[in-house]
Amino acid sequence: MAGKTKSGISRKQAARAGRTEAAEVDHHAGVPNEAADASAAVQFSIGSRLRSIRKMKGLTLDVLADQIGLTKGYLSKVETGQKVPPIATLARVAHALQIDVATLLQSEKGAEKAVNTGVSLIRANERHEVVRGGTAFGYDYQALAHHIDSKHMEPFIFTFPAQILREVLFEHEGEELIFVLSGKVEFQIGEEIYELSPGDCIYFDSSIPHRGRGLKGDAKAIVVICPTATSR
Repeated sequence: MAGKTKSGISRKQAARAGRTEAAEVDHHAGVPNEAADASAAVQFSIGSRLRSIRKMKGLTLDVLADQIGLTKGYLSKVETGQKVPPIATLARVAHALQIDVATLLQSEKGAEKAVNTGVSLIRANERHEVVRGGTAFGYDYQALAHHIDSKHMEPFIFTFPAQILREVLFEHEGEELIFVLSGKVEFQIGEEIYELSPGDCIYFDSSIPHRGRGLKGDAKAIVVICPTATSR
């Protein structure tokens, strides 16, 4: 059985988090100025919201970083908009802060709607909550229900790139569903590799290391993350 760090995460997970941090590159490189500016704005928005919630919860950078198995320096870069972690890491951050992942992505307007209603309607032209270059791993994603707090699901539209960092896999508590919309996806879960076409759907335990990439170009899919009851 893998050992645990003092924060309760496994040493294996902590080591993988360290490799994930080390593997990050500048995902604005080669991106048109307008797209890079928009991505940077989203990064800063997520970081600013994270810092605000962390302080509201009375947690220091050191404590939060230890709880989620990241370094203080990396978390500081997230808060200042220099880094955007992948969804798997955002899920760990949200778990530690006892909030939904989408709470870190939603706009202030979205936060107000979440308080006043139990319904989130996102029109096709309103999917502006975009993180480009998936946090340096190539994934683009859009939150689809960011107006609702305390959800049992976290739905997104993902774009899987054809090129990914080979050494990076993701894992987080709960379950995950992927429904391919366009293109073909090569998806790895543990040691198994699956080729998914439009209309294909795969559901799996997301604590198993996983990753995906587009075959013959980018591919789009609906991705639904379902945290376990203990992690919500």
